[in-house]
Amino acid sequence: MNNDLGVRPKPKFGVNDDDEDEMLNYQELFHRSNLQPSAQVIREPKVKRQQSNENEDKKRKAPTIDLTQTTVMKPMVIERDVSSTPIQLPIPTNNSFPEAKYRGNEDDLEKITLPNVKKASMFAKQMYRDGKLKTCKELGETKKIVNNEQVLHSTLLTGSGLGEVTGERELQRIHNENSERLKSMNEKEILEEKEKLLTTLDPKLIAFIRKRNKKEDEGIVYRHETSNVQQMDTDDHKKITSLPIENDSRWLHMNTIEHDKLEWMKDLPTPSAQRTADESNSEGISARFDFKGNLMSRNADIPVTAALHHHGEEPEAAGYTLEELFHLSRSTVLQQRVIALQTLANIIRQAHTGIYDLDLQLPLIPKLIEAGIVFLIRWAMDEQIEVIYMIAIECLANLIAPRKDEEMLSRTNHWPCGYYEPSLTPPDIQLGEKKTESDLTDIEILEQDLIKCLFRMNVLKRIVYLFDRMKLLPSLTSSIPVRNSFHILIRMARHSMTCANQIFEERQLMDFIIREFIPEISMPNNEDQLYEHLLPEALKFCRVLANHGSTLSFNLIHRYQLNTRLRNHLVSLVNRSLSSQDSQILIELFSLWRIFILQGHMADEFGSLLPTIILPFCRTCIQQMPNMMISQILVQLISLFDALIISITKFIFKHRNLSDDTSNVINWSHIDGLFDVILTIGKQTLIETNEEIDLDALRTICLSCLASFLIGQQLLSINLLDLPLKVQQIRTQFFEPILRLTSIKKLIDTVKFETALSPTNSTQNLPTLTQMNISPFGFLIALLRLTHIIYHIDKSLANSKKFISQLMLTKNSEIVVYMKKILTKLTSNPTRKVPWFEQFEHIFLFQFIQIINQEKFNNDLPSTYYEILLSLLPSLFKGYHYLAQEALKLVFFDISYWKRSNETELSDLSLITNEPLNLASNESITTSSQRTLLYERAIEHLPTLYTYYKNILHINRSSTDLSICDIHFANLFQSDDFLKLNIHYSYSLVDITWPYGLLSSLYTNALTIADNNQRLEVILNTLRFVYILEIKHSLILCQMLNKTTRFAMIAGIYLLGSEIFLDKNVADYLVAFLNCFNEQNLLQKLQTRNHIQSLMTFFDFYRTLVDQYEACSFGDILFSNYLVVPLQQIYDVQLRKHVWIEHSTILKYVRLKPEQVLFSIETFFLPYENDLEMIQYYTQILLNGTIKKSIQTFLYMIAVHHLNGFLFDQTRSEQLNLQRTILKNIRMISTNDKILHDDLINYKTFSREGPVIFSTLPSIRINWLDKLMQ
Repeated sequence: MNNDLGVRPKPKFGVNDDDEDEMLNYQELFHRSNLQPSAQVIREPKVKRQQSNENEDKKRKAPTIDLTQTTVMKPMVIERDVSSTPIQLPIPTNNSFPEAKYRGNEDDLEKITLPNVKKASMFAKQMYRDGKLKTCKELGETKKIVNNEQVLHSTLLTGSGLGEVTGERELQRIHNENSERLKSMNEKEILEEKEKLLTTLDPKLIAFIRKRNKKEDEGIVYRHETSNVQQMDTDDHKKITSLPIENDSRWLHMNTIEHDKLEWMKDLPTPSAQRTADESNSEGISARFDFKGNLMSRNADIPVTAALHHHGEEPEAAGYTLEELFHLSRSTVLQQRVIALQTLANIIRQAHTGIYDLDLQLPLIPKLIEAGIVFLIRWAMDEQIEVIYMIAIECLANLIAPRKDEEMLSRTNHWPCGYYEPSLTPPDIQLGEKKTESDLTDIEILEQDLIKCLFRMNVLKRIVYLFDRMKLLPSLTSSIPVRNSFHILIRMARHSMTCANQIFEERQLMDFIIREFIPEISMPNNEDQLYEHLLPEALKFCRVLANHGSTLSFNLIHRYQLNTRLRNHLVSLVNRSLSSQDSQILIELFSLWRIFILQGHMADEFGSLLPTIILPFCRTCIQQMPNMMISQILVQLISLFDALIISITKFIFKHRNLSDDTSNVINWSHIDGLFDVILTIGKQTLIETNEEIDLDALRTICLSCLASFLIGQQLLSINLLDLPLKVQQIRTQFFEPILRLTSIKKLIDTVKFETALSPTNSTQNLPTLTQMNISPFGFLIALLRLTHIIYHIDKSLANSKKFISQLMLTKNSEIVVYMKKILTKLTSNPTRKVPWFEQFEHIFLFQFIQIINQEKFNNDLPSTYYEILLSLLPSLFKGYHYLAQEALKLVFFDISYWKRSNETELSDLSLITNEPLNLASNESITTSSQRTLLYERAIEHLPTLYTYYKNILHINRSSTDLSICDIHFANLFQSDDFLKLNIHYSYSLVDITWPYGLLSSLYTNALTIADNNQRLEVILNTLRFVYILEIKHSLILCQMLNKTTRFAMIAGIYLLGSEIFLDKNVADYLVAFLNCFNEQNLLQKLQTRNHIQSLMTFFDFYRTLVDQYEACSFGDILFSNYLVVPLQQIYDVQLRKHVWIEHSTILKYVRLKPEQVLFSIETFFLPYENDLEMIQYYTQILLNGTIKKSIQTFLYMIAVHHLNGFLFDQTRSEQLNLQRTILKNIRMISTNDKILHDDLINYKTFSREGPVIFSTLPSIRINWLDKLMQ
């Protein structure tokens, strides 16, 4: 054991402590610099030193309580006012000493007895004799008696501020005056004065006085009520429970019952659920939990013996709140800390299962993290008490590594494409004002990334220390904490490749794990020992690390000679009878070896074991079927065969044309015998058993592995004549019989249930996977894989048998219902976070449509299938490049689908105008007379469009062009630079605006193309495909993209420069798009206050468009059409101000006529403008002659319309002065510009021919003008 492990590491919590070497270097550097120190040590004189020591002793002895902060002392001392106090001289006397008092005879005092006193002192007897001592009864009657007696002073006024003597004198004078006045009044007059005061005074003042008098009266006892009060006290004492045990006279102070100390022994109130949220907490009622983490009902009658009532608040409610558990977890009592941490661990475990989702208002896990449970756990891990740090490990494992996530990943590990595992990485840490990540505090990092915060807290060093500590404990005690520690490490490794490398570089930890839990020598573990024996969790931990790339896998294998270790353990395990622990080890060992082979390592080592070790083991397992444990082992073993087949196929495929010597490398002959073994195992799964044996997993992997074997042999062209025979064997012995099983039909019916659900307890700083129900998609994908390769080898079967159509597209099929549901799901919420396990649904959808397309050779597929494929692309994870490529190929190359359309879609619909559009360059373009012609031209370019989109979307990532389309096989055929078995969770492959190609990146990518012809072709390709989708009313545009994005993407063509938008072909499409938008009423439904998807805000985009128009529009009519769309009255007035006010110079270039506007013009005039600033600028622009009726006809009519409407608006009196000012200015230009004057006064309404003018102004308008001129 390394000595460093014996030292307990100190928690740093984010502070980078300088080690001893660095401190010495700093000291040496300081001495060499000859700098003057900031502080110097000076020896004081001895006298001063003694004096200072004495002062320190005095200070140390003196009390250090700050009396100014107490509630008894006032913050300042006020001197008494003695200015009016008379000065009295002392009375002169002749006696030097006071006269001695005579106490009398002691014998006389002994005869005196005091009433109600057993033994009295001589002093008391003398005082009683002299009449100066009152008895207890008399003392009780000398309390404040106020019944029918005169009040001695005012209870309302205090006299503060007048001085002590002066204040008391003034108070007494005022009180005497009030008393004399009350004596002179009768009862009726007093009541009248009382009513007068109550009606005249402020009610708040009256309430204050009454409240003050009530406080004054609290200690007063009234004479005639004294006996009643005493009687009530006696009755209450009788009602209160007496002592719970018999009193013994020898006990001290037990003869008097102290009722306040017996309150805790009373019976609890009856539990009730009537408490509302308003009584204590406006956010709701605090949830209470039992020790197992179950939510407790508030009205449940739980006995107190369950120990669930030991809390202060709401003692009748059973269970503990989170606040109480947090408080108990920091208790000094060990048992309380243990119970609190254990309960929190159980609550977290239950919360990840979703059991609280319907009962709690907010997700529980985010609230616990926000409350600081991570720091609480980390402090507990630093304890030296075994039970505390063990429970802390369990609590942390439950928090960051939900068991259900790992279970679901294990269940999908053998599925096609199940080798992908998620990288649960939060968004990048935002530094804010800090320069580097190291400048952030622990809390700041925790708020953004919990796993990185654990690295900052040195959890790795603490875990290796605890590993070493727990080695001394019994195996039964340390088993659960050790396994939980591996769960923590596995979740930290899943964070990212950076974190995985950081764990791998923690040499002390890795050396300990490999040495203790993956030893070189395999020994039977008959006593369930953990240390120095192979542990399944350690193998899984290495598998997660190896998933992060070939480099990390290579380093892991060669640093620790894992090839030798794994081979030794494999040989030892298969040669002895397997226990339950051995079965789990064998399953994890096969899984780890599979990942190494997929990463390009250890294929030769496993191939060498096939004939002597693996195949005999398979035959032994086949003889023991059906058996649940053997079935699980075979699932992982056949998954390993599948990886070996793909690895060998990939290696031979890459090196078959090279001169490399591959004689010593494993080749196809080594695995040719696997076909019979896999088929034999598959036939063992055809039985219908009532036992609880999961044969679906074994059927799934057998189907998938047989498909991989056929694909590999087909790609390598090995013994092609033998392929039809193998297909025949598979069909008759396994494939067709499995389709007839009742359990398979029931499995297909479960497709109707939603399988991938969004996580409820996932947070931004701790992403988790989704909850998932029983899913049939693994089996269905494997079935479709095998069906596809069978159809590829024997093409006649697709038309003659139609296996999938007959199985899944029967009457009332759940698959048809599912296809409609998934289309709605894909298009309804384009910004949704895609659940991890939904990737298997994506693969199923593609392969299902692919098979149906093969089986319906002479028929057309429903358009719904194509909509699904197009809508699927934005939901794909990174890594599924081949799936995106093949989906596009299937859509683009089916020309029959694009030509198939309703007659109404491609009817002879002409554009609104056939007139030439005059450009500033004096050139002209004529619009296409029919949209059909433009649509057909676009369809002809579909093969070119496929290549274009494949390249710009960067989905052409496959290193080889496979002749067989198979997602599972092709993903692993990517070049080694791109192959990653870890996918960043929630990172999509394609942006939602992908149909717009390079235009979706604010056109910067399009502008980077130097060649003008190439750039023009790129723009035309984009316009062609988007136009096809617009004509087809594709859901990917109509539902996944908002109307603002669709308009902005097309209008943004003008940002590329005049050489693009003046091109005739581009102009044809821009006119066609404008007409499509107009028909869909899209131009009146823009959301100008929202963001353009994947881009900027619409207002920023429009400002850029206006600047471009001002720079290089040349007064283009079509550009002007796009420019004026946001100027409609239904949109934000700021857009109109930006053009009419801030860029009024461009108005003279907008030479639109009403008949040249290619969409409805009504919304430019209605509703009337009500912004006074706009009205003033309309007036200024018209009167200055910026726009003319003959040139800018459309803008002229807009300004005249709104100015006339404002001028004759008689509903608002506050704008009367502005109306008069505008009318005067109009009258002033009547001589110079009579046409403008007449249009402004006599305007009636708008039309496409121009302004409509009143021939005779109505009388009501004439009267209003006269009123304004007064």
